[in-house]
Amino acid sequence: MAEHSEIIEIKPELTALFNDYYAFRNELMDAIAKKPKKIVLDLGKIPVMNSISISSLVWFCKNAKSEGIEIDIREIHPDLLKTFEVLKIDEYFQRI
Repeated sequence: MAEHSEIIEIKPELTALFNDYYAFRNELMDAIAKKPKKIVLDLGKIPVMNSISISSLVWFCKNAKSEGIEIDIREIHPDLLKTFEVLKIDEYFQRI
């Protein structure tokens, strides 16, 4: 499969995360399928995530890495970062 883009940027919307639980996962899966060199994920406008979104994010990071795709999480909303700290996954997302 040929590369369609060098860099893909994803800026999820909070309403989309909660109106369609799998929309975020599908967006992440689609980005990996395009096989870019890098995926930039901006979570700066997402103060909360449900468990499906968090598990999708973990899945995404693992699968992108296994495909050799660089992940750059540019922003993590401070409230979401607190959730990641409680779940003990904060360092994982900050150092992808």
